[in-house]
Parts: sequence; structure tokens; C-alpha cells
Amino acid sequence: MISKFTLENYFQIHEGKAIDFRLRVQKDQNNQYSFYIHPQDINGETWDFKVIGNFLECTTSTSETLNSLLVDGETLDNLDKNVLFLMIKHLNTKISELETVSTSQRDQLFRRVQELEQFQREYETAQEYESDRS
Repeated sequence: MISKFTLENYFQIHEGKAIDFRLRVQKDQNNQYSFYIHPQDINGETWDFKVIGNFLECTTSTSETLNSLLVDGETLDNLDKNVLFLMIKHLNTKISELETVSTSQRDQLFRRVQELEQFQREYETAQEYESDRS
């Protein structure tokens, strides 16, 4: 899943904690550039970006990004409202995805249990039939 978090959001998270960052650039076989960024010489988050012309696309998973944003209360105090709203939107999307998966898995499990119960009834009926024939 591609995130809508930005490089600016990344810098906001590390504001007051880091001014130097390591940037590792990679170029794939299709001449597509990507990079990851990490605060230099301190603990911090690493985010991945894909370069598309003059635009960057954050490819760090939403859960990784949200985890990095939810580190502590001080970090949340330093984020602007747009970042917080974006976090809430992504959390809502993730919760909806999880509910959908859970519902789907529950429905599949329920159908499987019904199939097994039907098989058991048919087996028991066949056993009764065989014992009646004997």
C-alpha cells in the first residue's frame, strides 16, 4: 500500500532531533530512482520514497509510517493538524481493511464448519444405513 505521507512530514517528525540525514539512492533496471532516508548518527525512523519526475511517493507501508508517527506525545505535539488528520484517515482505512478481512475469514470459517457438519450428518446417515442393512 502506498502512503500519502510526505518528506515534509518525515522532517516534522524529526524536528529538533536531527539536522543531518543519510540518504541512500538506488536505481532499478527500469531506470527508476528510489531512496531511503534515516537520521544520521541517532535513533530514528527510516522511510522509503520512489522518485517520479519532480514528485516523491512514500512507499513505506502505512503501518510502519503510523508506528513511526506514534512514538511519543512530544512528536504528536510537533505535528501540524494536516498530518494528524492524515494519520487518522490512514488508521480508519487500516481498521476498515482489517474488519473486511476478519469478516471474510469469519464467513469462510462459518461456511467450512457448515460443510463439515453436513459431511458428518451424511457420514452418520451412511453408517446407520450400513448397520441397518447388516
